[in-house]
Amino acid sequence: MTSFVCDQIIDFEAIEGYEAQDIERLIEQIETLLAQSDASKVVVLLRNAHYLTTRAFAILHNYIQEPISKNVVFVLVSADKSKIFPPLLDFVQHQQVA
Repeated sequence: MTSFVCDQIIDFEAIEGYEAQDIERLIEQIETLLAQSDASKVVVLLRNAHYLTTRAFAILHNYIQEPISKNVVFVLVSADKSKIFPPLLDFVQHQQVA
């Protein structure tokens, strides 16, 4: 696993923000943090990720593919992996915690 020292952590609760516009606001927040410093690294803790809508997952998936997202690490926490957008799973490391 690659080490990653971060400058900022964003705690995002998907139960409270699961629509596409919520993910768009999250991305705006990330980009604002990254713009504040060229060397900035951001970790996003996305709790209860399985609550996101398909459109929200698609927006997140597209963002992760962008070059700017190299300074961002997303930690998706979910109780139901089967509800995670399948194309997004291609970009994540899976770890199951008992």
